[in-house]
Amino acid sequence: MERKTLNKINPFLILLFLVFPIFSEAGTINNIFVDNSVVVIEHNDCQLQRVLKENRKLILQMGNCASKVGQINIFHPNLKKIHWAQHDPQTVWIVVTFSKEYQFDIISQTNQYRVCFPFCYQFTTQQRVQEDRLNKVKKSHKMMFLLDGILFKIPLENMLIEKFLDLSIGYVPEDIIRDGLPHFGSKRGDWQKKTRKHLGYDIYTDQINVIASAPGTVTKIRKTYRSGLYVKLHHGSQLYTVYVHLKTALVKKDQIVKQGDIIGKIDGSVGNAVAPQLHFEIKPNNISIDPLPLIEDFYQKDGQITDKIKCYKKALSKSIENRDKAVRDFLNLKNIVFEQKP
Repeated sequence: MERKTLNKINPFLILLFLVFPIFSEAGTINNIFVDNSVVVIEHNDCQLQRVLKENRKLILQMGNCASKVGQINIFHPNLKKIHWAQHDPQTVWIVVTFSKEYQFDIISQTNQYRVCFPFCYQFTTQQRVQEDRLNKVKKSHKMMFLLDGILFKIPLENMLIEKFLDLSIGYVPEDIIRDGLPHFGSKRGDWQKKTRKHLGYDIYTDQINVIASAPGTVTKIRKTYRSGLYVKLHHGSQLYTVYVHLKTALVKKDQIVKQGDIIGKIDGSVGNAVAPQLHFEIKPNNISIDPLPLIEDFYQKDGQITDKIKCYKKALSKSIENRDKAVRDFLNLKNIVFEQKP
C-alpha cells in the first residue's frame, strides 16, 4: 500500500503530483462515499494528478477519468458536502467542502483512494477491527444505516432489512389516495387540495413492537389529530428520531433508552393513517431527511439488498404516476357530485 502524507499545508494552494502509468482507455469513478472521517473514492484506472487546497475546500483532480455528476450531503462535525463532475473530457474534479479549516492525508490502494481527515494512520489496525465488526453487523441485516458514527437499527422488533424494504419503499397501500405512498417526499393531502410533503418513511405493519433505533433520551411524547401518538428520541448533538402512529407508548419523557428497547406498539390505524403503519423520521440537525440514501450506502456491497432497492425504486415511478391519476379522478368525481347537488 502506497501512502502519501501532507504534513505542511499552504493556506492558499497545494499541488500534489502523483506519477502513474499511462492507460490507453479512460478510467471511471465507480463510487464515492464517506466512512467515518475518510472519503473513499472507488475507481477503475483513474489517476489522481493534482490536489488543490483552498479555504474550506479540497479539490481532487482525477486524470484519465470519466464520471457522471454526483453529490453527497454529509452530516459530520467538519465535512459538509462532496460533489464531483467532469471538468474536461479527461478530468473529473472531486470537491470536498468543510465547515472549518482542516488537514488531510491520502492513501492510494488498488482501484481506491482514501482521503483521511486529518491523518490516515488513525485508521489502520483499529479501523480494520471496526470494519470487520461492521461487516458482521451488515450481514445480520438487522441494521438500517450508519450516521454520525451511530448504527441505527430497524425500528420494529425482530424485523430484517429485506422485510423493512418490502413493507416501505416496496409497498403500495390499499387506499393509495388517502394514505399516499410510503417514501420520503411523497405527496400528502393533495386529495383534499392541501398538498404537503411527506417527511418520513412509512412501514406498513400491525401488531408489532416499536423499538428505539439507537440509544437516546425521550424528549417528547405527544398525541395529535394527524400523527396520533408519537415519541421523539434525542441521540446527541442535534440528531433525533421520531416514531409516529403508535397505539401505545411504553416510555416516559426524559427516560434514557438503549438501542432495541421497546418504546411503543403498532396496533391498528392511528391518527390520519388509514392502514396500520409506523411513520419513522430521522432528523440530523433536527431536520427530516430521506433515509433511503443512507440505507443504500450502508448496504452498497450487498448485491441482494441493492438489487431489491433498485427494483423497488424503478416500480415506484409507476406507482407515483398511478396515484397522481387516481387523485385527479377522485377530485374530478368530487367536483361532478358537488355540481349535481340541488
